[in-house]
Amino acid sequence: MQITIRPEVKQHKISRYLYGHFAEHIGRCIYNGIWAGEDSAIKNEKGIRLDTAEALKKVALPALRWPGGCFADSYHWKDGIGPKDKRPKRHNLWWNQPETNQFGTDEFMRFCARIGTEPYICVNVGSGTVEEACAWVEYCNSSQDTAITGQRRTNGHPEPYNVKFWGVGNENWGCGGAMEPEHYADLYRQFAGYMRPTGGDIKLIACGSHPGIIDWDERFLVKLKPALGLVDYIALNIYTGGSPEVNFTDEDYYRTIAGVITMDDNIKRASGLTQSYSAYGHPIGVIMDEWGTWYKEAVVENGVCQQSTMRDALFTAASFHCFHKFDRLFMTNMAQTVNVLQALILTKGSKAVLTPTYHVYEMFMPHRDAAVVPAELNGNPALNLPDGKKKDAVSVSASVSDDGKELFVSIANLDLKNNIDADLRVISGQKWEIKEIRQLSAKDIHTHNTFEEPDMVKPAEIRAKEIKKFPAMSVTAVKMKTVS
Repeated sequence: MQITIRPEVKQHKISRYLYGHFAEHIGRCIYNGIWAGEDSAIKNEKGIRLDTAEALKKVALPALRWPGGCFADSYHWKDGIGPKDKRPKRHNLWWNQPETNQFGTDEFMRFCARIGTEPYICVNVGSGTVEEACAWVEYCNSSQDTAITGQRRTNGHPEPYNVKFWGVGNENWGCGGAMEPEHYADLYRQFAGYMRPTGGDIKLIACGSHPGIIDWDERFLVKLKPALGLVDYIALNIYTGGSPEVNFTDEDYYRTIAGVITMDDNIKRASGLTQSYSAYGHPIGVIMDEWGTWYKEAVVENGVCQQSTMRDALFTAASFHCFHKFDRLFMTNMAQTVNVLQALILTKGSKAVLTPTYHVYEMFMPHRDAAVVPAELNGNPALNLPDGKKKDAVSVSASVSDDGKELFVSIANLDLKNNIDADLRVISGQKWEIKEIRQLSAKDIHTHNTFEEPDMVKPAEIRAKEIKKFPAMSVTAVKMKTVS
């Protein structure tokens, strides 16, 4: 097999926001995952759990979506500001747990600043009001002297937070109100029509479809047509899973990999649709603000928690390679950051462990804001996936830095059984040399990190000037630089 890279044929830039994430008030994602509490024995900085914060800071998440998810459309943001002993306790409707409101807007903003990420806030459309949403935007973004901004100053932040990304409701076809797209479009226009002038230079994100309701997006845009300038992005939600978290079969694995094809099809559809409804000077883009694996064990009763294995790492790598292809896909937000679904980090008491998924996020960091360049694969064997689907066994993405001096190639061998021998060839007018090779692999696809054995799956450095062997079920990252 031969992999040919052409670094001088630059295509579109890979948006760094493709590597965003998502934290919702579910199970132990916020409480015990991100927020330890100021009186906790767990090391914390004014309540923020330090091991989680340090690990997330290292992967430099570009954006973090909060507070939901389904939680967003039953959340009233004023419950979570002001003195903590005066914040009301509420019932978390969708996730059947108490909500103490100890982690609210100001704590979230402080957490974002601590880990170096941009906030993406989703407002309550399902059970909230336009007034409530606008007040939240004002609290975060206004520099005027008002009663609302006065509360922010009293709560310790005189300067505006300048939140750029605002979601107008979540899954409004389901837990966000069980709406028809036409009804949601009317509400969206009302909410966005007031939020836009309140927030300044903000980006407004509309609830989009999932694979079971693909007509939602066009029906929404048709109804919104006189006011399309109010929408900047449409957000898709696509989950993959249904099998056991660890004790899965080979067929389960390949069905998970087939989920990348489903995402590819839906991103392609949404990209074409948003392009056709975009106006000159105001393009409408695509976001996928919930995605990832969702296995049988992740249920409300256990806080929607699941284990992450080598399968999840391969699924993540192949997914990012898919995302890189689309110039209209601006952001994705995997679910969820800590202890929920395809988490980056799992915690237990004072212990924390990084998952295989975390390592892919870290390994792929050089792709962010780099330009896609062609990667041609000759002799790539095909995988036979369930339901008659097929996918290349080897998935590759290549990108080059703005100055054209750094090339990054990521290679995922998705085959469970077969190692792949491949020549990596660079066609260029310049000479290139390999500076670093790292590889994430395991002897068994079910391998995962535990609190007792936290390093079962982690990247290993390969000290070599070339690489030709790509083990079965492995992810390889190759950094190259020009030689002067």
